[in-house]
Amino acid sequence: MAFRRGGGGKRRDTAEKPILEALQAVGAETWQISGTGLPDILCRFRGHFYAGEVKSKGGTETQHQGAFPIWRTPEDALYAIGAIS
Repeated sequence: MAFRRGGGGKRRDTAEKPILEALQAVGAETWQISGTGLPDILCRFRGHFYAGEVKSKGGTETQHQGAFPIWRTPEDALYAIGAIS
């Protein structure tokens, strides 16, 4: 399994930037990662780590991405990390 911090030059999903901005706005540390079997975003919030696969509306996941929650909107990510209820 390869681990490339910062996306390793791969084309990022357009939904990713607003999700990253929302996570950072509530104080989460974020990292964009990529590689076979890895999620798109790893973040740390209030001492806990969370990983999410970013998909635009209608985007489908690959076989390896099913292990991670799908974040389609900033609200999905904020809910997943417990920043909103």
